[in-house]
Amino acid sequence: MAEAAEGAGVSRRRVLGYGAAGLGLGAVRTRHVAAAGRGGRRVAVFGAGVAGLTAAHELAERGFEVTVYERRSVPGGKARSLYVPHSGTGGRRGLPGEHGHRGVFGFYHNLPDTLRRIPLAGGGTVHGNLAAVTRVEYARSGGRGSVTVPQRPWTPSLSDAGLLIASLAGTLEETFGLTPRESLFFARQLVILFTSCRERLFGQWEYVSWWDHIRAGRMSPEYQKLLGGGVQLIQALRPTTASARTCGQGFEAVLYAVTGRGTDGPADGVFDGPTSEAWIDPWVAHLRSLGVRFAYGRSVERLETAAGHVVRATARTARGGTERVDADWFVAAVPSDRAIRLWDGALRAADQRLAAMDGLQQTWCSGIQFFLRRPAEVVAGHVAHIDSPWKLVSIGQSKLWRAPFARTWGDGRAQESLSVDVSDWDTPGILYGRPARQCTRAEVAREVWAQMRAHLGASVLPDSLLHSWYLDEAITEGGDGLRNDDPYLLNSAGSWDLRPEAVTAVGNLFLAGDWVRTYSNVDFTSMETANEAGRRAAAGVLAAAGGPDRAEVRTFKGYEAPEFALAKEVDKERWRLGLPHLLDTGR
Repeated sequence: MAEAAEGAGVSRRRVLGYGAAGLGLGAVRTRHVAAAGRGGRRVAVFGAGVAGLTAAHELAERGFEVTVYERRSVPGGKARSLYVPHSGTGGRRGLPGEHGHRGVFGFYHNLPDTLRRIPLAGGGTVHGNLAAVTRVEYARSGGRGSVTVPQRPWTPSLSDAGLLIASLAGTLEETFGLTPRESLFFARQLVILFTSCRERLFGQWEYVSWWDHIRAGRMSPEYQKLLGGGVQLIQALRPTTASARTCGQGFEAVLYAVTGRGTDGPADGVFDGPTSEAWIDPWVAHLRSLGVRFAYGRSVERLETAAGHVVRATARTARGGTERVDADWFVAAVPSDRAIRLWDGALRAADQRLAAMDGLQQTWCSGIQFFLRRPAEVVAGHVAHIDSPWKLVSIGQSKLWRAPFARTWGDGRAQESLSVDVSDWDTPGILYGRPARQCTRAEVAREVWAQMRAHLGASVLPDSLLHSWYLDEAITEGGDGLRNDDPYLLNSAGSWDLRPEAVTAVGNLFLAGDWVRTYSNVDFTSMETANEAGRRAAAGVLAAAGGPDRAEVRTFKGYEAPEFALAKEVDKERWRLGLPHLLDTGR
């Protein structure tokens, strides 16, 4: 455990988990491995989301006997497709809904590796089912002009901090019309994060919110809207609460993606069909071919411990009964809010990291799909609705799908799927004056449609265009408003301290999920971090099981610009001396 130095405005903070292992990038080490478990090959994975399926994939390839227990009747977790009941006619499949549109970004490295290892029945791999998104539109309401940005290579100089700041500031001025002063200030705050050493990132910037770091409270309403929350592509990175460290690493990863540095694919990509059809179904078929068993309708309720390891688990079945789960190794790959309920007194006493999870926060981000009678005149890419109070991001996803929509899904009258992520459920809307949480499902649909029309225009989205809509099935109506069965981990300032490692102090218990500490170039809630966490859990099982040599489970480190290396070394020395970052003058 390391501690930050005091002085120059830097508060003393503990950097939990930062040590000789290089923030977890070294070899996986296990502790308190139960002798009875060594050599055992039976693994119980609880949760069939991206993290659980990843762990099962890695372990099955290495000869383990894996059973995946999932509380629902289908796999995929938040990544699965949600088909509208009774909507398919004439041999067509049901209209495809989604929890949210799936983005596979160029700075992802762990997930693309998995996609390349999932074969398709007709040849090739799932990775071939990705389609590049070539344009992003920043739409404004009230008659203000929208800006469409092509996703083309950009080559700013990274070798000189001043030139990089000027280049970033110029781009902000040209694209969004921000003032030179605010553009330069924001660019400088970004470069401070890009060139901070790891000790400062985890010892200082982890405890400062993004909103405070970019001084949004002192800036113009346009600055606040555009840079302090309007372009909220990921709800887990809510600007007022997310740490400057996490947001800075995200912006740095995007910078590398748009400049083509260290990328694994296009800067922005989506699947060329419904997620379950393009990815999850082939994945499950491949796992079954490797011997993985799936037990659906099982929700883990209890982990029973003795002598420092889990001896058995209890799962609730779909019919309300209970089922005993026996295994040598246990992987908890359920969402963070459900994982916390599993940690009884014995587990919390055995590993304080589990008890610390009580402080984690969850938030809402769910998808709604509008099925259209004819294709809408919108870009074939993401649209950020800057002025929408509910922080909407949409995409005419079926424009990028391989199969013809009307002939493949629905009743033949719906010709397009417009998918929308709703990222703010707490701010009043423009139609009913209530936050999404306090609306009915139908009111949410009408409100989202109204907010999009305010940005794109009634001529682009006339009411006559709408065939039907489908809101994420996790959103249900209750007596006191809406409820969400699938919340996300909220990456808040200081939350790194509350997140556990994939390897626990309980000898045969391992953790996988986007709430587990990950060490690639990003650690916010995403399919990439879920995949990395699944890999780290599998690596922990592999190390603890011992036995014959098996290929190690790889995790991929994100790209780091060599031009920033010297600046980070300088900052590391300044951190050691208790001095602020060289660019952090406070002016």
